[in-house]
Amino acid sequence: MVAALGLFAQKGLHGVGVREIARAAGVNVNLISYYFKSKDELYARLIEATAHDLNSARSAILEELDHKYSPGVPPVSDIMYAFVHPVFELIQRDARVWNDFIQAFRREMGTAIWRDVNTRTLTPVMRRFVTALHRSLPSAKRSDVVFVLELAVHSLTITADSVESTLLGENLRADRGPEGLENQLVQALAAAASRFS
Repeated sequence: MVAALGLFAQKGLHGVGVREIARAAGVNVNLISYYFKSKDELYARLIEATAHDLNSARSAILEELDHKYSPGVPPVSDIMYAFVHPVFELIQRDARVWNDFIQAFRREMGTAIWRDVNTRTLTPVMRRFVTALHRSLPSAKRSDVVFVLELAVHSLTITADSVESTLLGENLRADRGPEGLENQLVQALAAAASRFS
């Protein structure tokens, strides 16, 4: 359903119809209706599938860090790497999926469906990362740790090609390269987190 994600990215949830999605995907409209009760459900499942892949990869890296540093705690920069790196892996595999995911997600920001999807996908992994960072920064206030992770979430959206970067004549990935941008984000986020210790 890459076609549907692309259409949601271009037109938003309410700007595209199920028939248009079916045409773009090359399937019968009844097939979409058979698998999804509504267009909202299709949107949610598409966003959740990509988020699940990212969050599974994040959790796997975090578990590796727990084993590597046990009984101690991982460094803050390694935790931030665990949060950031899976996005760059996805960009390397298929930048279009990441771009469409971010654009489709941004278009619905603040809506009920956006909140519901976040509750099911981002909230559980954020809790896990808040706990990991708080263990590495025990003197930091929990609210400061949450702030840094929220900053990380929003910072990762700049890695997507967007209308904003086109208007500014900038492409962050092209200017720094994927590895350079990833390293810069990890260092900046780790510095921000460490400031609160």
